[in-house]
Amino acid sequence: MRSPDPQVSENQPSPDGEDISPFYDWKSSVMANAFTDPYFRAVMKHETEVFPHLAGFIEDTCLTCHSPMARTHAHQTGVSLVQDESCLLEDGCYRADQALEDPSAREGISCTACHQITDSVLDQYVHSGNYEIVDDNHPDAFTIYGPYQNPRGQAMQNQVGFTPEYGMQMEDSRHCASCHDLYTPTLDMVTDEPNGEVFPEQTPYTEWTFSDLGPDGANVSCQQCHMAREEISDSYQTRIAVMANGEVNLNWPERSPYFPHVMVGGNTWLLETLELFREELGRAGINEEGEFAATAELTRELLKTSADLVPANQSFSGTELAFDLTITNNTGHKLPTSFPSRRMWVATRVTDSEGTVVFDSGFPDESYQLPLDAAFTSDACMAIKKPADFDSLACYQPHINLVTAPEDVPIYEVVMGSTTNAITHVLLYASVSLKDNRIPPSGFDASVVPPEIRPEGVDGDSNFNLNNAGQDTIAYRLSVPETAVPPFSVESTLYYHSIRPTFVDAAHGEHPWIREFETIASINPPPAEVLASANFTVDAVE
Repeated sequence: MRSPDPQVSENQPSPDGEDISPFYDWKSSVMANAFTDPYFRAVMKHETEVFPHLAGFIEDTCLTCHSPMARTHAHQTGVSLVQDESCLLEDGCYRADQALEDPSAREGISCTACHQITDSVLDQYVHSGNYEIVDDNHPDAFTIYGPYQNPRGQAMQNQVGFTPEYGMQMEDSRHCASCHDLYTPTLDMVTDEPNGEVFPEQTPYTEWTFSDLGPDGANVSCQQCHMAREEISDSYQTRIAVMANGEVNLNWPERSPYFPHVMVGGNTWLLETLELFREELGRAGINEEGEFAATAELTRELLKTSADLVPANQSFSGTELAFDLTITNNTGHKLPTSFPSRRMWVATRVTDSEGTVVFDSGFPDESYQLPLDAAFTSDACMAIKKPADFDSLACYQPHINLVTAPEDVPIYEVVMGSTTNAITHVLLYASVSLKDNRIPPSGFDASVVPPEIRPEGVDGDSNFNLNNAGQDTIAYRLSVPETAVPPFSVESTLYYHSIRPTFVDAAHGEHPWIREFETIASINPPPAEVLASANFTVDAVE
């Protein structure tokens, strides 16, 4: 399938257009590389080294969503499962070593995983990998669900043995929730055993349901934002498939709309890593040079639509420079969302009319780190086991709503706490959020949402998500030298990290996958992506 030539037709493929077929888009996506992801592998193996008595259970649980096709097949057939003391499942556990040998595991989140998930996701809240794919003894075995009614099925049946069928779930956000809302079991910090509780590792679907874009509002689905290309309009039509010889069967119906399968999100680091290490990560025979870089650029384009940064109330009197910055979340979930390694922050630099810098705060260095990160990654903060009287406040930045000094960097993030309320970067120790000041989406009413997605650590900030508008306003009250000459130029940038330095440092251990990630991250540290910026001038008050 090809993208259209807008000078000819916006709704018809052009023979010279870019390849936007499902497989081509998918193979350079994060979804296709969910198992290849070096950070995922390192985190999974780090958790098994911390909890070796649960290694089998941990790997099987992670691979449920990172290698769903192979893991589902193993449990349905009983083949390739391992039963030992570290596996809590009766039938055995699917392990990472086996996944390395199975091509269907290395395909990550594949076509036949997503498209075989049944409409059970519409009947109840399905999360944490509890999706249903029927086995080969079921009447609906080898049924492939799609978003188009009355599909022509003979060609697919003849070529690959699957029967296409309309599935309402394919356009529904509840389909995505089956893996992207994830609750992980909590292990007691003292006993290293499950305490029966769970931690909301990521909840973008639940956040969306309480937003203005959710089912009670505009109902803009996950697919509409994350399976889109700017050049593909809702009126774009295609026959979806070609015949085995590459020709088009003109008897097949043209369908609209078309959902590109590039499935962009917020992880440019993984895509750039896959581009840089195509050979080492086993992708050189699958992806041509530049494919991952192109998907990374599409990801940046999406990130730049996620937020606005707007100044207001600018003034200068005496030696005080004052202004406000309002961040608006344009997405349907918290910003940032997903895995707790992510963070967002505001950097600001002020220069006077003579070019002298009078204030500088929050701009990352060449490794994309902040000065604050040195303290946050100290040995004491990164220790897995903390003493009983440990002060976690030294290990993260509290919510900032007033900036008066360079160290007042507004950082938006989740900070995980263990059962002893000490900061932790070990996922299975996570019990509570010591901080969750991620900006909610518009329409998000913290008084009615489930407790596990409520903000944490924003008490005293009266304008945080004021009127459920999905915003936060930061007040800047800066003392500038008497020698500073107005007007002042203010440069503010909203940055985003997919893996912040504390989580890079936390993934350490002996396994080769952990060592591999350490090497990759040292060569290609997770970048600070720009979500939004504001540049303005403040003059003296007359």
